[in-house]
Amino acid sequence: MAYPLRVLRLGLWLLRRERASGEWRVLLLALIIGVGSVSTTGFLGDRIKRAMSEQGASFLGADLLVTSPRPIEDWPAPAVETSALKTSPLATSRALEFASMVSRGDAFQLATLRAVDAAYPLRGVVRIADRPFEPGVARPAQPPPDAIYVEPSLLPLLSASVGDSVQIGEATFRIAGIVAEEPGQLGGVFGLAPRVFMRADEVEQTRVLQPGSRLTYLYQFAGEPDQLAAFSAALKPALDSTQRLIGSREGVETLRGAFANADRYIQLTALISLLLSVAAIAIAAHHHALRHYDQAALLRCFGATTAQLRTLYAVQLLTLGLLGSLAGVAVGALMQQALAGLILPDAATRLPSLGLAPVGVAVASGLLALAGASLPALMRLIHVPPLRVLRRDLPPLPVAAWISAAVSGSALLGLIAWYAGDARLVGVFVGALAALVGVLILLARLALVAGRGVQRMSHGPLRFGLAQLLRHRFDSTLQLGAFTLALFLVALLALVRSDLIADWQQQLPPEAPNYFLVNIAPHQQEAVAAYLSQHRLKASALYPMVRGRLVSKNGAPIAETLPEDARDSNTLRRELNLTWTATLPANNAVLAGQWHGERRAAAPVKGTPVGAPLLRSDPSAAPVKGTPVGAPLLRSDPSAEISVESGMAERLNLAVGDQLGFQVGDQTLAARITSIRSVKWDSMQPNFFVIFAPGQLDALPASSIASVYVPPDATGVLPGFVRTFPGITVLALDKLIANIEAVFAQIIGAIQLLLGFLLAAGMAVVVATLLASLDARQQEAVLLRTLGAQRAYLAKGLWSEFIALGLLAGLLASACAEIAMALIADRLFELPLRLHPWLWLVLPLGGALLVGMSGWLTTRHITRVPPMQSIRALN
Repeated sequence: MAYPLRVLRLGLWLLRRERASGEWRVLLLALIIGVGSVSTTGFLGDRIKRAMSEQGASFLGADLLVTSPRPIEDWPAPAVETSALKTSPLATSRALEFASMVSRGDAFQLATLRAVDAAYPLRGVVRIADRPFEPGVARPAQPPPDAIYVEPSLLPLLSASVGDSVQIGEATFRIAGIVAEEPGQLGGVFGLAPRVFMRADEVEQTRVLQPGSRLTYLYQFAGEPDQLAAFSAALKPALDSTQRLIGSREGVETLRGAFANADRYIQLTALISLLLSVAAIAIAAHHHALRHYDQAALLRCFGATTAQLRTLYAVQLLTLGLLGSLAGVAVGALMQQALAGLILPDAATRLPSLGLAPVGVAVASGLLALAGASLPALMRLIHVPPLRVLRRDLPPLPVAAWISAAVSGSALLGLIAWYAGDARLVGVFVGALAALVGVLILLARLALVAGRGVQRMSHGPLRFGLAQLLRHRFDSTLQLGAFTLALFLVALLALVRSDLIADWQQQLPPEAPNYFLVNIAPHQQEAVAAYLSQHRLKASALYPMVRGRLVSKNGAPIAETLPEDARDSNTLRRELNLTWTATLPANNAVLAGQWHGERRAAAPVKGTPVGAPLLRSDPSAAPVKGTPVGAPLLRSDPSAEISVESGMAERLNLAVGDQLGFQVGDQTLAARITSIRSVKWDSMQPNFFVIFAPGQLDALPASSIASVYVPPDATGVLPGFVRTFPGITVLALDKLIANIEAVFAQIIGAIQLLLGFLLAAGMAVVVATLLASLDARQQEAVLLRTLGAQRAYLAKGLWSEFIALGLLAGLLASACAEIAMALIADRLFELPLRLHPWLWLVLPLGGALLVGMSGWLTTRHITRVPPMQSIRALN
């Protein structure tokens, strides 16, 4: 027992003695970077998802929302059986929504009343203002007794202002404020009457609710993710087709793609940082083995066995692995806290505590990375023959070393893929990277061959530096490949970051529409267009809109055509906004079939006055003709054509050629799907699941919708617009846009911080590669100094060599980054294809500067040390 302990102590003593050696420091630094990136991703993964839920909940008003046309008295038992709920039950709120007339004097207006309790809303805030279109202040949504809060569009309809009294049924209420901002204000507002907030305990005194009244019960829930998941799973089977369950992420459609891409970017950053760290570890471990072959041979001469050498060096690697992994976990914990503060500063203190799973994955990743990168060098080291002390030859690398490295590497990638939850991302990237490494080696070799002509035309230190590259062609190829790989991976992540930010900024350009105009009647269109033109406001096209429910597919009830688990889709439980146009909207793209506007003449809809101006020239966006008295019901037209959104088509298993049936009021119609299209729901433009061809819905009464941009200094125009057009609802999006811009800024800050991990990992590869060639360079410098070479000449030669390496690596990395970005932009991040001309200038110059400075800082001492001192150090 004492003998193995002596081997352990000897291994630790040798490690302490060599703690100042360059390769140990690089190996430890690379391990810290790799583990730190993995642990940061692991710690932050749950928080990223929680951040999305938090933002969605702030828009929805709750973590979960259940709507029902009748009261729900019995909630599922599993919702109250978990231990978490016993100590911290779900927060709940109940509201009631119904339509009723609101009157003041001789003025009457239909309004949507929402009767809320004191807890409403559970998430987000309600802001109340004293005058229309003011920012307002945060207040409880429940008004004071005998008071109501109203939307600004109601005031001109009743010729009222804040402080006036109005009648609702048999009760009188005072208008105590104007709703400037509320959670969930985008949920189903198109076509609804102005909203009024009142107290739930004062509904009975109005006497407006009678048997048969159409009511909507709103049940809000908030709590921990595990609680909500259990509650949602137990509740879904109990809901019928008239009830709807809405999660918090459905309230933040505009942010869903941004969060998904940010999460994917973080995973890719961690993967690339880990792979770069593995490369640095492998280079440093190989250099360490080269420096210790003589030591191992001497120990073999003293009687050390292969098993003892294995224990000796395994102890050193295991110690370094544990130290680097624990330090990386500590760095990751600090980094994720900083990132959480950037992404969700208001909720960072409420996020779940750090779990043990990311710690275990990070430590295991570090040890597997160290094992996979170091085992080949370690296996050769422990099999070095005693004759090494007399002869310089080495034994061939054992097959077991490659097998061990392959097993460790596969286990590492499997672990990362399992924890990231995206095996496709890891598999595609690693496979492409493996192919790229082979291409890089070939390109590096060709670049060095092409450099021979440049070397012949050069003079002085430049010629000497290029000659050094060509003289050690194998080592130069490996160095150029390592530098290119590091620059390529850093550039790839920088390009993804740049294109992600550009894509997010395009979603919210400086003049993105910040108001919706809803319920524009046909006879108001010309006057609205003239008013907006008079005040120089930019508006979108005018889209007519009717509401209908999808009821059948190919003549069968739609629910019967779907699997059991897909029949609870919210698309089937609510009415859809239907429109018609011959022009494909700018934020839509046809994925299958053919757009109906390409086959049909885009004739104006019936009832359009000749020469009538629209908000924007669009032959299909014309006023609709009202249904004449006694008009027959619509009949299915076999030539009717529609375009369906791709997400809806996927959920409902729809394809081009299917015939869908819609219930519009008391009328029915059928139409055939001729195209399926993608929709950018985050474009802040009117978007629709179903778009009809012109001329098919013109017999239906419809109102229209448009979006408009109102500059901050022109908001004073809005009160006059509301007074001029009291029946049009003006929906403000400026607060929503401000919140989205703030979230984008936070995500961008987090991405920029994560890029620091990648830069550090790239630098570790560069430094490890330079240190691996340090001994050979020192020997050459000793010989040249002995033969009379000046220090300045050697320094300029080294500068020339490193700058040439960096320049070539930058050019090769630019080509690889452009190709790789073109491949992954659409498949992984759904980004448009972009070229980056600036990359071909920045990356070669950056590579020359980075490799040149790093190489000079690493090797500058060999030109300053006297030759005799260098010879003693080498011996």
